[in-house]
Amino acid sequence: MIQRFPWYVCIVGFFTWSAIVAWAEEAPAEAGFEVPFTVQQGKVKSQLRIAVTDLEKAQGLMGVTSLPENQGMIFIYPEERQMSFWMKNTLLDLDIAFVRADGVVDEIKSMYAQDKTTVNSQSSRIRYAVEMPLGWYAQKGVRVGDQLKMDDLKQALLARGFRAERYLP
Repeated sequence: MIQRFPWYVCIVGFFTWSAIVAWAEEAPAEAGFEVPFTVQQGKVKSQLRIAVTDLEKAQGLMGVTSLPENQGMIFIYPEERQMSFWMKNTLLDLDIAFVRADGVVDEIKSMYAQDKTTVNSQSSRIRYAVEMPLGWYAQKGVRVGDQLKMDDLKQALLARGFRAERYLP
């Protein structure tokens, strides 16, 4: 008697494989969330932690009591949107730069520790947000219209184990 291979085993296998691939796409690689990467902003090299997953973006800089010079965090999204941030449980005053998909700084705003007021980007064409210590952009001369070096961002994403083409144009 010939036994047939159950069709449902193929379906379960396919969905299991799909779930593993999706998880692996979002799982940080050896370089973790706390590891900063060099990303040039305008003419200034900064050290940025890379927040890609929803959990990393939700955590942000909450609980951080100090940042080394030129260090901050970049929040990376796979599509353009209007951004909204608040400072609940964030202990540092920060500047936030809202950056378009092409890496151009579109807006720079200030945010204050523990403030629960939402800070929104004016544009709905924002893909990245970069938080730096309050006054950093003015002190370093990085202005609206300056460019993030997208190759630096690509290398950081790859080092974290993410597919750069998902997050970069």
